[in-house]
Formats: sequence, C-alpha cells, structure tokens
Amino acid sequence: MHTILIADDDFISLEVLKAMLAQFPLRIVTATNGTEAIALATEEQPKLLILDYEMDDLTGAEVCAKLREMDEFTDTPIIALTGHQSSNHLDQCRAAGMNQTLHKPVAPDALQQLLQQHGLL
Repeated sequence: MHTILIADDDFISLEVLKAMLAQFPLRIVTATNGTEAIALATEEQPKLLILDYEMDDLTGAEVCAKLREMDEFTDTPIIALTGHQSSNHLDQCRAAGMNQTLHKPVAPDALQQLLQQHGLL
C-alpha cells in the first residue's frame, strides 16, 4: 500500500482531501504545517506529497525546496495545492521543484487522474 502525505493548515481542506482519497487503497498521512510536513516526509517516505501553497510557517514551495535537497526526494512527485491562480505563485512552485498543481476546490476526477499518472492506482 502506497503512502501519500498531505500538508494543509486548513482543517476542512485536509478532511475533504482525505475523504476523496479514502476510496483508494492508500495510506494517508497528514501534516498541518510545513515543518511537520518535512518531519513526516522524512519519517514516512511517502510515494507522493500534496503540499498546500499557503501554510503558516513555510509555504508548500519552501517545503518542496527543502525536500528536494534530500537525496530520497529528488524523484518523488510533489504536488502544489493552491487556491491561487497568480503566475507568481505558480512560478515559485515550479522553481521549487514541484511537479504540478492541483487547484482548490479539488475535483475528484483530477485527483484520481493524478494518482494514476504517478502509478499509485
């Protein structure tokens, strides 16, 4: 069973994503800030990370950049989760090494397609 890490400081967004992912044979690990996301990622070694762009302590892009410095995360798919459409935010995500972006509210079919694309289904 593959592990996915979701980091989002918004409880409702986190719960909605967990509920959407519950139908799949996955183990879901959650973090509520960037620092916790880094600690859980190094401990759990997830096959995919979904990081909210705007968190209290570190942005998803900052978390991604820190993880990309570690050998074990150079090839791990890291997905930005954002409600923003600005090119500045999207550029920061790409520059940090994020593979792609999921926009809030997340559509269930987009989530399923993402999992299939990265070989988790």
